[in-house]
Amino acid sequence: MKKFFTGNEAIAYGFFIYGGQFASGYPGTPSTEILENIAKLKGLYSEWAPNEKVAVESAIGASYAGFRSLVAMKHVGVNVASDPIFTLAYTGVNAGLIIVSADDPGIYSSQNEQDNRNYSKFAKIAMLEPSNSQECFDFVKLAFIISESYKIPIFIRLTTRICHSKSIVYINENRTANFLPINKEKRFDPIPSISRRLHIVLEQKLLDIAKNTNNYPLVEEENNNSDIGIITSGVCYNYVKEVFGISVSILKLNMVYPISYDTIKRFLGNVKNLYVIEELDPFIEEQILAFGISCIGKKIVPKVMDLTPQIIRNAFNIPSHYSFMNKSNYVATNKNKSKAFCDGCFYNIFFKVLSNYKDLIISSDIGCYSMSGGEPYYAKDIAICMGGGFSIAHGIQKALSIQGISQKRVIGIMGDSTFFHSGITSLINVIYNKSNPILVVLDNKSTSMTGLQDNPGTGKTLQKDYSKPIDIFKLLQALNIENIREFNPFSLVDTTNSLEWAISQSSLVVLIAKGKCILKGRE
Repeated sequence: MKKFFTGNEAIAYGFFIYGGQFASGYPGTPSTEILENIAKLKGLYSEWAPNEKVAVESAIGASYAGFRSLVAMKHVGVNVASDPIFTLAYTGVNAGLIIVSADDPGIYSSQNEQDNRNYSKFAKIAMLEPSNSQECFDFVKLAFIISESYKIPIFIRLTTRICHSKSIVYINENRTANFLPINKEKRFDPIPSISRRLHIVLEQKLLDIAKNTNNYPLVEEENNNSDIGIITSGVCYNYVKEVFGISVSILKLNMVYPISYDTIKRFLGNVKNLYVIEELDPFIEEQILAFGISCIGKKIVPKVMDLTPQIIRNAFNIPSHYSFMNKSNYVATNKNKSKAFCDGCFYNIFFKVLSNYKDLIISSDIGCYSMSGGEPYYAKDIAICMGGGFSIAHGIQKALSIQGISQKRVIGIMGDSTFFHSGITSLINVIYNKSNPILVVLDNKSTSMTGLQDNPGTGKTLQKDYSKPIDIFKLLQALNIENIREFNPFSLVDTTNSLEWAISQSSLVVLIAKGKCILKGRE
């Protein structure tokens, strides 16, 4: 069977074919479509979790119970999930467990472009990196084999290009699902006396994986009798092939951590000059240098933004007859004015009103409302991470109060999905530490920016089954907040009056803008 899949679709279908049973995640570009496509497949279970940490913890439980499991998230989601991930490396798994990190070199839909290959080394978890949709599909099988052979979790690292680019995938197997018996072992209870032993075992597992590289398709070598050798991985392999063809020898690393010293040394025996081409950090380069092997990488290849064939040509001083759009051209020509939000979205009214209060400090969060800092509203001042809108507002308000500037008000803003993701704990911190910002939940009954996904407040699961929606107003009442007000954000008058009322209060206020996403309404 032959399919034309994006990388995300290939991961989802590979999970289905190779016996996946439990999948969880939180929507975030460029990873969102993995869970959405898994949800379409019969015979397995999938869910949206409130955040990435909960998703990983749920998958750990499913793995311990004998289910092959997968968790998918964008790169910053791994930051949220890192607490259980680091301990999971020690305890290991029962049934195979894959953690997909979808990185965003170039910052196309994120607040940074962190290189999550560093997590594999930091957390001591092996990492595979596919270079096309076929490998996305195949590496799911490979990941499960390695995961269950060594009883470890395993990362699959994607990038935006791999997630969303399409290529042909050949599928020659039917779905097989094996359930392992639930496994209760001491290693799953990592108190210090147990963890000390587990750490030693984990280090040996990584050494064994590196030594057994040739037992799995973890490296691909193209010896073209050239003095120049290039080591690369992932999407960069495609760029290397486009630029150099068969004029150089290439070592493609399908597993970027751990790397086999013997493999690098063998490849080096066939070339005189060794280069490393990789996106963002010198991750592979530093591992090779640690072996005592000289190579050239970030000395000539940029460590910011996603690579292109033209960037590689420039790095190697290779003339080109092709005209590629580079980043500087893109920035210079992409200055067309555009609306911040969709026509009919209540954010237009809310931020139009909010933009009139220039003396307020606006702490926003990550979502569609991230765009409220630009034209035409210039409303928000700050946005750092999911759930940070309320916490940062608290910190600013506390600092102002300590200075005696109590009349200066701070507003914290986040959406309903972000509130369930990590905003509740931020709110509890505000209440517990007796702060008094104005907090606003923009409840549009959707995780809109990543594609209108549902959340615990919508009353629907990933499979669109009914689930009792969590009422934000009642939840706030249960937290003993006195000043709570719902308002209609499609009404200019109600929005203005609600903000005026909130500003007039001296204690904590929480406003709830209740209005459905205009795109959700068209479903």
